[in-house]
Amino acid sequence: MASKYQPLGDFLAARETTPWRATFAGIEAVIGGSLPDSAREANWWWANTRNRNRTQAKAWMDAGWKTANVNRRRETVEFHRVASAVTRALRTSSRQRPPTSHQPRSNPKPIPTTPPVAGALSLGGRSFRRAGSIEPVREPGGAIREDLPQGRYANTGGLGLNAHGDGPFCEFSVPGLPAAPGVYAVTVGGAVVYVGISVDLRQRWSPMGYGRISPRNCFEGGQSTNCKVNHAILLQARAGRAIELWIHETAEPRRLEAQLIRDLAPPWNAQA
Repeated sequence: MASKYQPLGDFLAARETTPWRATFAGIEAVIGGSLPDSAREANWWWANTRNRNRTQAKAWMDAGWKTANVNRRRETVEFHRVASAVTRALRTSSRQRPPTSHQPRSNPKPIPTTPPVAGALSLGGRSFRRAGSIEPVREPGGAIREDLPQGRYANTGGLGLNAHGDGPFCEFSVPGLPAAPGVYAVTVGGAVVYVGISVDLRQRWSPMGYGRISPRNCFEGGQSTNCKVNHAILLQARAGRAIELWIHETAEPRRLEAQLIRDLAPPWNAQA
């Protein structure tokens, strides 16, 4: 039987950047459930030690990562990649090979999500309104329509894929957004996993932005962040988790964005 922490291992195994500075809430969003009380009460729960009762450590260690700098008061922890040189070389080689067919990664097991949240969310002392669910386009049979667009790029310059360009990706749009500047937040199962800003919220969350990945954007010099966010949404949608978009319209969004990233440490905002 798969461990409840296997989604965390899958998330780390697919992650290209290190370290991941995570909040406990961010980890709970990834696993789709609550951490035990011991995770908040004792540092031993986060130790990089293998035994049959420590399925959480097995999940991140099998994925080639270890924990560091646990802060139970602030509910934060860092994950650092410790994969072998052979594993890293294989990953690099895989990213540099042009895709030949659509081979999606294995789907994590669907898990229950938290109840639907209300129409308003308070973040950093500001009210964010619910813009809607982020729902990828699906095939007639119900499966998510996935894409590997990099195979359609001529790439005459011999460019390599960017850090998040290997995909696969999905397509989505969030209707009814204003063509106005503001701050946005993405929640998964009620936990904030990503915060950003845009001068045009409507375009940012349309197929012109995160909602569809163009072939060129998969390669060096393309929109790596678009690839990162789109792929992260695909993984959460595969697992059957509720993905919601929240917005706060403001002409001066940068200070609020910086405050929220600092205070919440959303996992998708982690930088290499």
